Amino acid sequence: MPKIKAITCHKFVNSRGDWTLGTKVLLDDGSIGVQTIPEGASKGENEAQYLPINKAVDIVSSAINDVLEGSDPYDQSAIDQVLLDMDGTDNKKHLGGNSILSVSLAVAKASASSKKQELYQYLADLYGNKLPQDNLKLPTPLFNILNGGKHANNGLSFQEFMVIPSPSFSYNEALAVGISSYHLLKKKLLEEGYEVDVGDEGGFAPNNFTVKKALDFLRDAVSEKYKPGIDIFFGIDVASGSFRFGDKYIIKEEKLKLTDGGLESYYLDLIKKYELMYIEDPFYEKDLPAWKKFTQLVGNKLLVVGDDLVVTNPHILKHAITQKLANAVIVKPNQEGTLTETLEFIKLAQQAKMTVIISHRSGDTAEDTFIADLAVAVGADFIKSGAPARGERVAKYNRLLDIFYAESVRTAG
Repeated sequence: MPKIKAITCHKFVNSRGDWTLGTKVLLDDGSIGVQTIPEGASKGENEAQYLPINKAVDIVSSAINDVLEGSDPYDQSAIDQVLLDMDGTDNKKHLGGNSILSVSLAVAKASASSKKQELYQYLADLYGNKLPQDNLKLPTPLFNILNGGKHANNGLSFQEFMVIPSPSFSYNEALAVGISSYHLLKKKLLEEGYEVDVGDEGGFAPNNFTVKKALDFLRDAVSEKYKPGIDIFFGIDVASGSFRFGDKYIIKEEKLKLTDGGLESYYLDLIKKYELMYIEDPFYEKDLPAWKKFTQLVGNKLLVVGDDLVVTNPHILKHAITQKLANAVIVKPNQEGTLTETLEFIKLAQQAKMTVIISHRSGDTAEDTFIADLAVAVGADFIKSGAPARGERVAKYNRLLDIFYAESVRTAG
């Protein structure tokens, strides 16, 4: 049985040019797990707290290393509990969610290497998910190909405009749809005289757009090759907390100042006009009556997705399930801080028959493909990794391609 020999950490640069940290866990059998940590620009109020990078690096390399040296890396829940006990706070503010998560995920990677398993296979075993011998379930990708909100400096209030291939497509087909849609949108933007600069998640970030204009451009562009509502659907991550001021939602580019009811009516109009199957964070995370009413109204038609609402926190999710606030959830391991808590969150969501979407963050690294393996391990319905462009985005999509083709070869043989 291997033991943890050493845990080291140093600074990395993420996709926004900010510092993050990378942690290496070395086992005494020579196995190694390395994990870098993403960071979001749009954050829920209850996310795990990050520490300044230099302090986080020092904590991992000293305090956490000293405590976990000699521990059993295969006992993930025990490792994570030690980290939680060391921290002793609800929001990880003592050790830092970034410090804790880097160790938690690196331990899992080192353990998978030690057992000579693919990471998704090891994570599936941890999760208690017996992977099928054939027809392995891969998630449908959600492509954020037009950026706004905190992901772009273009004055567009809503944060993400997505194209979503029909779940009937195989993974490689769905990826091809996303890539084609990205180029079709670029072509249309150029034809209409718009620049094709990109935002944090690789999607185009044109100026002088409104929400409806963005959706019109998406639909017109992809209609050249696909049938909206059949081959392809649309999604929006509103990130509504970013434009809520007092008790009003202010959509500046349309000169709108809306109450909860006004914003609800705004969404209902969009649902009538466009082939939407996905609306994320439609209301501020503490605006619970609005969430509940909206889910009751449209939850049988499309996905009402909680991100800031639940921040991958099992305790918060239990309340959301009881109150029926959403029918789908985002999973971001860095919102909570340990792999064990993340898996607990996913299990609760799946038991409640909620749709599960595994997600990246806007500040990411091309070295980190953990969420791709996680999505396969737990049988997630969807994965968000931004546009099919920029290394830190496509790394996740390419990792899923690796798994797809490896499984295709294995089952064919």
